[in-house]
Amino acid sequence: IRTIKGYRGEYPLIVLMQYGVIAVSLLLMALRPKTVARAIFRDPFIWALVLTAIVSFAWSDFPSLSLKRGISTLQTAMFGLYLASRYSLKEQLQLVAWAMGIISIFTVLFTGAFPGSGIEQGIHAGAWRGPLVHKNMLARLMAMGTIPTLLVALDAPAKHRRLLWLVFWITLALAVLTTSKTGLLIAFALVALTPLFKALRWTDGVMIPFAIFLVFITTSGVTWLAENWEEFLFGLGKDPTLSGRTYLWEASIDKISQRPWLGYGYQAFWQVSGAAEYVWTAVRYRPAHSHNGFVNLALDLGLVGAFFFVMSLVTIYIRGISWLRITKSSAALWPLLYASFLLLYNQTESTIIEHNNLFWLLHISVTLSIGYVRRLTPQEKADREYWANFKQQTAIAPSGDL
Repeated sequence: IRTIKGYRGEYPLIVLMQYGVIAVSLLLMALRPKTVARAIFRDPFIWALVLTAIVSFAWSDFPSLSLKRGISTLQTAMFGLYLASRYSLKEQLQLVAWAMGIISIFTVLFTGAFPGSGIEQGIHAGAWRGPLVHKNMLARLMAMGTIPTLLVALDAPAKHRRLLWLVFWITLALAVLTTSKTGLLIAFALVALTPLFKALRWTDGVMIPFAIFLVFITTSGVTWLAENWEEFLFGLGKDPTLSGRTYLWEASIDKISQRPWLGYGYQAFWQVSGAAEYVWTAVRYRPAHSHNGFVNLALDLGLVGAFFFVMSLVTIYIRGISWLRITKSSAALWPLLYASFLLLYNQTESTIIEHNNLFWLLHISVTLSIGYVRRLTPQEKADREYWANFKQQTAIAPSGDL
């Protein structure tokens, strides 16, 4: 089988699997057009972002690459659309949690069996990477994985509860073993956010004092951090330039200012002989991305693309809060926590609109799974109950009585 060539190459098996998944997804969606149609229109911003990625070949420095990767991103989005139309938010969360359980256990077994491959050597000696190529990739996956395993464990039936809590602790332990400070901090931050987001269900009489207290604590923390920024970073084993990332961001923002609105084309910036040569010369090494998802998105699709993504995140937060307040299950926390994961992790890494990427797939499935919801007023509840009872009575009444 011939490899479909790109600027970085593709494995033929991966390509076949990719097209197989999209073909099956389209077939299954064709069997449920109504639910698919409802899901599609829940977030127009996400589709505007995908469309911008596809048409960016028109102004891209590498048009064939941008078109190919844009279509691949659409294929990933279509699978996310299928998940959103086929499974409820709770079912999706359970699927992700069990998948993370399998991945976590396999990572432990793989690293135990092949420590030479599963543990980093050289500069990051001793850090776990499992079957992945770098410890930061495992850290990112485990940081995200702590949330679905935690939420499912909180609501799990007794027969599965111990197993799911074990999976959660394994996932968190793997985040620690990667020695990634970013991954570990984000994992703990997401766990800490869980009870805070739950507090959004409280009544106003409790919520307002809690919000005031939270603002006070946050302001105090930010003030302390501003005064002790360098000491805090040195305590984490980092320097004030965040391992040189601030220089990288400065050079990248210079390039954004030259083509601010539409960028350099989807995934066309960080290519050899492309616009990235200026950045590589400035920072004196050759990073594959800007180590900031929002900067990277602006380089690819400009401020227009960044606007669409930010609005999609805002949509998740607004609808996620409404969803949380009308439901009691822990699964309702998933949209808010996943949006927070994307927001936090993309400060130093890039997981926005990546083709064939789990995090982009989950973003699609989450944002298309929650529509606008609100609590019914007492009058609306009474009207709904009245008409429900009326329909039930007319359905069972003899025809002569009507």
